Amino acid sequence: MIEPTEKDIGRSVIYDPPHPGARSGRGEEGIITSFNDHIVFVRYGSDKHSKGTDPRDLRWANERS
Repeated sequence: MIEPTEKDIGRSVIYDPPHPGARSGRGEEGIITSFNDHIVFVRYGSDKHSKGTDPRDLRWANERS
């Protein structure tokens, strides 16, 4: 789970499906475009629009030190 702040807009995240086997086990990488109290909007791959994603299903692509 992530808890984004304004500084995290533009940061890479990985979507991990909540159900094992929902995908091939690999997460899908995307970029945070905005968020609110309940949903993080992420643009995945070559998509032109962001998709609302539950923050519990996201993890940072590159942990900051």
